[in-house]
Amino acid sequence: MHTLKSIAASSLSLPADSYIYSIAASAPGAFAAISSDDSLRVFNASNLDNVSVVSPQTHEAGVTSLRSYDSNLLVTGGREGKVKVWDVRSKAAVAEMETARNAPVLSVACNPGTNTLVAGTELLSSQAVVAFWDIRAPQAPHLQYVESHNDDVTELQFHPSRSNILLSGSTDGLVNIYNTNITDEDEALVQVINHGSIHHAGFLSERTVFALSHDEHFSVHPATDPDEPAQDPEPVDFDDVREPLGCEYVVQVCTGSQGSYIVAGNKVDQRLDLVPLVSSPTWQFDHENLWRLPGAHGEEVVRSVYVDEQSQSVFTCGEDGFVRAWKPADGDKGSQTQSGLAKGRPKDKKQKERFRPY
Repeated sequence: MHTLKSIAASSLSLPADSYIYSIAASAPGAFAAISSDDSLRVFNASNLDNVSVVSPQTHEAGVTSLRSYDSNLLVTGGREGKVKVWDVRSKAAVAEMETARNAPVLSVACNPGTNTLVAGTELLSSQAVVAFWDIRAPQAPHLQYVESHNDDVTELQFHPSRSNILLSGSTDGLVNIYNTNITDEDEALVQVINHGSIHHAGFLSERTVFALSHDEHFSVHPATDPDEPAQDPEPVDFDDVREPLGCEYVVQVCTGSQGSYIVAGNKVDQRLDLVPLVSSPTWQFDHENLWRLPGAHGEEVVRSVYVDEQSQSVFTCGEDGFVRAWKPADGDKGSQTQSGLAKGRPKDKKQKERFRPY
């Protein structure tokens, strides 16, 4: 086990009793945060008290989601059914998209390479929608999938290297993977994973998908390749991970160039653990090389974690209304490498070579 120590903490000058929902990378050396007061703020990674308010009220009915589009643009979703693109330089919304019947937006994803924004909506009038816009033509969606989910769409993520592949997750229990080059919804759907009410889901690698339910059920699945006749490995189902991880809740999964971590919180013991996910010989938790954040956010829930490989820092935010910065404790470099907190899983060259576009 290795230890991270808190080196800074800031309320970002938020009103008392505010929750901080999510943090995301912004410009180099800066991060953005959305909060329960519906503001969008940008703060300096080296000085958390250096805060700029991009918007004091991001969405009229409440902000729900945050993603970085590029170093100057941030994307937010709101309960009034809008997706907004914010320029951190001018502190203004430079584009605005609206869902059909103003369905509340619960999740967003961005693909700057194709100028694409995607929103997942709450179930409204028996319909939950995955809607696509071209950022250059925000007046109306150019594509919508309206039948693939029958409950709230809580997660969206593009494939790490293929701009036409999108993953969605929903409280209906399904994780769907689409080839967005195909407009016919039935034909576009290339894989369906039935897991349980989705809290988070995403790509661990080009060929691997994870799913995390709201009741802490976790699993890892091979991504289907329709052109590959070889039998893919079976999914690895960890079931409820609270006992094996010694936690009360799972925040998210962090994935970077150095590997993936499942982030587990314990309010009673007041700690947060980043437990590496390794795939040799099969997917498992590497407890020996976990990174512990003692104290975490006290007795409050941690809502979002960002592992900054460039500065070898971890940023957390939570229901205590604080953002906290963490670094390896003195003398505990652990398994640090030059580009990340810990050594990642070995790359599966065979799988990477086998992969073909959907």
